[in-house]
Amino acid sequence: MRMVGKDSMGLGAAFLVALTGHWKIRIETKETQFGHAKTEDFDAKCSLLPSGTFVACEYLSLQPDSDGRFINDVSLVYYSDVDKTFKYTNVAPEGGPHEDVFHVHGTVWTRSFEIHRRSGGVADAREIYDFASPDKHVARLEISTDKGAHWTVVNEAVGTKEPEVHG
Repeated sequence: MRMVGKDSMGLGAAFLVALTGHWKIRIETKETQFGHAKTEDFDAKCSLLPSGTFVACEYLSLQPDSDGRFINDVSLVYYSDVDKTFKYTNVAPEGGPHEDVFHVHGTVWTRSFEIHRRSGGVADAREIYDFASPDKHVARLEISTDKGAHWTVVNEAVGTKEPEVHG
């Protein structure tokens, strides 16, 4: 394991540091062909691991889903110096792990993936995050059933970083 000091962090590690902290996330799901309107609140805690290479996040829903279950999953976000990309690996009790690549353009991070449809086949999906400031990000999930010609906004989210508690 390679130790990375704060002064020697590259651009990739600097972006990872921006993810760290305690986040309150509110997701507003729209009424669409993909699901019903609802509001969900999540608590996310993200920490830079000691090597300085990975950010680990745990996400916990603050209310049960329609089946009475609380969502609790984890993710690792890391920067690959080899291919100059950010990678995202998610593990959830329902199945996993699942790895995707983030494409970063300024403060906007986009993660493209496929969703298996109940009716069969797959739909293209993308999550787009905009880190508007060090303590706030906005995001949206979009789905396309026509290979990206048209996108439907399925949900929109706002994440707000909680102030650090020292003591």
